[in-house]
Amino acid sequence: MPLILKQGTQRMSLNQDMDLSTLPNTVSSLVLDFKDEITATLNVDVSEGSTLELFCFNTSNHLSLNETYTIGKDAILKVSYGDLTQGETKRTVQVDLEGKGAQVQLNSATLITADADLNYRFSHKAQNTKGNMNNYAVMGKGGNLSLYAIGHIESTGAFSETHQSTRVLNLEGSKKASVYPQLIIDNNEVQASHAESTGQMDEDHLYYLQSRGLSETQAIRLMVKGYLSSVTDSITDDALKALILQQIDQKVEELC
Repeated sequence: MPLILKQGTQRMSLNQDMDLSTLPNTVSSLVLDFKDEITATLNVDVSEGSTLELFCFNTSNHLSLNETYTIGKDAILKVSYGDLTQGETKRTVQVDLEGKGAQVQLNSATLITADADLNYRFSHKAQNTKGNMNNYAVMGKGGNLSLYAIGHIESTGAFSETHQSTRVLNLEGSKKASVYPQLIIDNNEVQASHAESTGQMDEDHLYYLQSRGLSETQAIRLMVKGYLSSVTDSITDDALKALILQQIDQKVEELC
């Protein structure tokens, strides 16, 4: 039996397989913590007319997770990932927009100091569905990233939209990130786009912050925090947003 999410904000740890479901026409917020070593599956059903704000906070030593989200008619999923760990991360995410008018907003913020293998896929199965994906990654020493960002509008998904953007900031000055944006379009009456960029720390911004009295390390940390904080852009729960920003601050202080 799936765990039924109540209206309001909840927090729990995931350390084994988990099935979650929202009630129709409700608004729920959930923080999922990933700690220690985890190999698991996560299945989430976002019921008709409901909205789920989900934040997955990963500080595990090793994470291997398969996630499947099914979004019903006029339902909304806002899922955000904070991967702030020195451990290896392997995540496969399948989002099925099953109902007419279903929507998904996916934001990811990843601070990479080990191997990270990320695969995010939207499947638009019904008409008038919308998907938007924003990925932000910061490459630290020893980090290697493989990221697949896939948007698939099926033949039954007329009048749907799928968009994706991936930005990678490299602290070490050499590219260690492989990003594979893909759009698969099986219906002509749709909108779709993708963008990808990889770059180094802005030297002018770094110089300006140092001229204001910050050390180089402090300046880098401040810029990384600002970069990763974009993961909270779609979160409307102010308390949840404040909690996430606080934890980003703490982990950047530890890892940068």
